[in-house]
Amino acid sequence: MSEPTTTHTASALLSTLHSIAGEVDGARTWSQTSRALSPARVATVFGSARAIRGEPAYEMARELGAALAAHRWTTVTGGGPGIMQAVRDGSGATLSRAVRIEIPGEVPDTVLDEHRSLTVGTFALRKLLLTHDIDALFVFPGGVGTFDELFEVLVHHDTARLDRFPVVLVQPEGTGLWEALVHFVQRHLVEEGLASPAVVEELVVAESVEAALAAVAVRAPATAPVPEAVAATNRPADLGAERRSA
Repeated sequence: MSEPTTTHTASALLSTLHSIAGEVDGARTWSQTSRALSPARVATVFGSARAIRGEPAYEMARELGAALAAHRWTTVTGGGPGIMQAVRDGSGATLSRAVRIEIPGEVPDTVLDEHRSLTVGTFALRKLLLTHDIDALFVFPGGVGTFDELFEVLVHHDTARLDRFPVVLVQPEGTGLWEALVHFVQRHLVEEGLASPAVVEELVVAESVEAALAAVAVRAPATAPVPEAVAATNRPADLGAERRSA
């Protein structure tokens, strides 16, 4: 006889709660260590794990990571392949951070050291660490996981659970995904009274690295830097060393 659904659900809930509780201390320690290693500001980047090296979105993410590193920004990703790997390719290991979760078939090319990478057991804790105490969020095209991460940030902003930071929707020119999303939210949610206008007003669509940087008031470097060489420099960030606490 099969186990009742309610019993199974309760068991899964308790297992998840135990997992989160057991990881809190380690997450706190890692967060403090990671923050201490960050010379200036921090940006989180979301995007598809399925993006392939050489594709426009992958290369754009790599260029964004390099440009942010040139201004001493640290970039944080989910530590997987695709867009997440591309950002690490650009920013280099020193200015990269990752909050990973084990997903079958999603193995990155490189894994950062224990001071710069943390593996957690739940998506809830992963999203918490990826979206708190950051100065900007860049979102590349992705699937349901990327949309889940994006909408959780929008909910937290709209309900004042997080201090607001720029949310930049980045895509290769002509892709059209983010314009379609913004139009849908505006037409079917905001105009129907189902969502606050502020949800759409905070979104910026960028079709170039220069436009993405402009959305957070950073100038693009004249030439793309070599990630590890950039990480070794002592050049101060244009925006200063002060960081926002969420």
